[in-house]
Amino acid sequence: MPFLKRYYIYFIVIAILAIVFFLFFFIKNPGIILLKEFLSFPGGPPQISLQDYVVDELLNDPFLSVLKDGSIIQGYKIKGSHKIDGGNFTVSVTLTSRQGPIQVSFLVSKLENRWLITEFPKTTYVDAAIPLSQEKIDNASHQYTVDVEGTFLNLILPLDEVGLEVGIPTSLVLIADYIAAYETMIPIRLKKIVSASENHIEDYALGYIPIESKLNIYDLVENQPVYQKADLLPIGLTDITLFRPPSPTNTTLTVLVDFSKRPKDKIRVALNNTQFSGLNHPEINISSPQGLDIENPVDNLHYNIADGDEVIFRYDDDQGILFYHQEKLVDSSHNRWYITPVNGNHVVVNNIKRAQSQDLTGTPYKGSFEISKGQDGIVLINEVDMEDYLYSVVPSEMPVKFGLESLKVQAIAARSYAARCLGSTGYAGFGAHVDDSTASQVYNNIGEYLIAMQAVDETRGLVPVFQGEIIDARFFSTSCGYTANFHETWSTDESFPGTEIPYLAAQPQSVGDAVSLNNEENFTAFIKEKEPRGYDQFSPYFRWTLTMKIQQIEALIKENLANLQRSQPDFVLTRGKDGSFFQQPIPDDPGRLQNITPITRGQGGNIMELEISTTSGIYKIIKELNIRQLLKPINLIPKEDPIEINRFDGSLVKDFPILPSAFFCLDIIRDTDGDISNVIFTGGGYGHGVGMSQYGTYGLSLMGKSYTEIIDHYYPGTELFNLY
Repeated sequence: MPFLKRYYIYFIVIAILAIVFFLFFFIKNPGIILLKEFLSFPGGPPQISLQDYVVDELLNDPFLSVLKDGSIIQGYKIKGSHKIDGGNFTVSVTLTSRQGPIQVSFLVSKLENRWLITEFPKTTYVDAAIPLSQEKIDNASHQYTVDVEGTFLNLILPLDEVGLEVGIPTSLVLIADYIAAYETMIPIRLKKIVSASENHIEDYALGYIPIESKLNIYDLVENQPVYQKADLLPIGLTDITLFRPPSPTNTTLTVLVDFSKRPKDKIRVALNNTQFSGLNHPEINISSPQGLDIENPVDNLHYNIADGDEVIFRYDDDQGILFYHQEKLVDSSHNRWYITPVNGNHVVVNNIKRAQSQDLTGTPYKGSFEISKGQDGIVLINEVDMEDYLYSVVPSEMPVKFGLESLKVQAIAARSYAARCLGSTGYAGFGAHVDDSTASQVYNNIGEYLIAMQAVDETRGLVPVFQGEIIDARFFSTSCGYTANFHETWSTDESFPGTEIPYLAAQPQSVGDAVSLNNEENFTAFIKEKEPRGYDQFSPYFRWTLTMKIQQIEALIKENLANLQRSQPDFVLTRGKDGSFFQQPIPDDPGRLQNITPITRGQGGNIMELEISTTSGIYKIIKELNIRQLLKPINLIPKEDPIEINRFDGSLVKDFPILPSAFFCLDIIRDTDGDISNVIFTGGGYGHGVGMSQYGTYGLSLMGKSYTEIIDHYYPGTELFNLY
């Protein structure tokens, strides 16, 4: 009996302690009372009294938005609390969300004799996520793995149901690791991306779709969505699903694209005006021998034009694009017009004159056309088969007299460039992959030649690949007998030297070995050889010399240096008092020239850094193109004779628009006072010097080398792969 009596006493004591604990923590604890009152307001407490409940740091917390919504959190139950230090308690709560019960915790603290909520459950609005997988984890919930812009989250959907559809973009509200609410995004089927920018997508059938917030791009790799870190969609993509959110406050768009289905046999070319001064045309005048089909799907317009009839499209700032036929206004639209020749015939663009259309009747083009609004003009896009495109590019880029084997090499290099451009976005705002000028590849400047067409046909689809990727097949006119390293010619993300590319490496262009030319003495001896020999020796630019008077050089520096510094501030620098170089605007008058010195050369001898000393300062010009543009051999002194370049074949060219290459050395002639009077340039080659030399290709073909051997020579370590 004493034992039982003692047992009852212990039981009563424990019960009393439990009651005291309950009364203190759930009834008397002011922090708990505050939290219960806060959560009991329908939709959250009134805005004017928020600071009575939460610290200032939480006034913009997303949990408040969720609470105020009223439809996401529909109830709560306090489960317990735990004292963690001083006046701080964590309170465990079951929130009844739209999707079911979720377990969270709050932090309440006593601050300056006031109880306040100091931490909410982590709450996140996810504009767009893609569920990748789901599995049931207990009798009342599922776990989902979702992709949010390349970040993978494991989340719990508390109801005993399969709510989220795997692979379909969804907007989420997350509290802790729970899905408190979700909305499946609405699918919109797109036919074809015809232009894109940071602010819009343009579809063939739907027209302009604004991007008000951001665009999430997912690639369907083997039907599994994989986030692509990209700003724009490549042009020409088909079979796309765009998803928009149901909520008007959520403006994020998501697209699912199978990039492996990107067309590889079509390319879209933006056509310059006759002067190659821009892509905007005031009007477009076209015709076709067997007529035209003209349509505007967005506005549901369709017209058939008879054989040979001309149609004119004119730009109007208010009405968009005006469509005329037989001198009468037919229609107008702000949306894109599509023009297809009947029976696959060619289209003649009568207001574009190229070298092949000397009769001034216009230039013929294969493929179809699109006309859209540009800035103060009309943009004209030619969509053409890749191989038809190359029929015009190859003879425009390489003289057909170089022969079949050389033209095959050019076809492969040009195809590689074009194929890489299919995924680029440089001309996406216009709706193109490339333009028709030297900024991309010269297209349709001269007529087709049978031998060039044969070169394209016999290499159909072939591109060099390196480690599974189509290579950056750089090419240029003429080497000096040595090519340049890619990274010693171009910058990467404003850093110079740039990134090394193994297959674009400096190498000698003559039989036998050669020493590296980055040493000034080695390069000078090499470039001044009395009887130089190399694969490029048939080029007039294999060697060249020119002389400039000091006044001519000073005029060039005054004309060009400040402009270069503004356009390339990282690569035109001024020396400070401590000897270091930094960015600084160039004076309007750089002063008298005192010295000009190559500072750094690449392995192939190209000048990477040139130092100019004047009475106003010392300036460093970095990268070959900046150097060539600074010292372009054009006479700017009134009444002076043009500057002459003496070429390897004995011919002269005058006032050339750019220094032929950065492979040159300098002889500075000074008068008896030590002042510069003349500078002699002795150089070789024409172009940047990286990759395939066109004249070198010609020389190798004359030695009996096949196109595959020449490709191996200029792009070592690559393999030929058929694009189709």
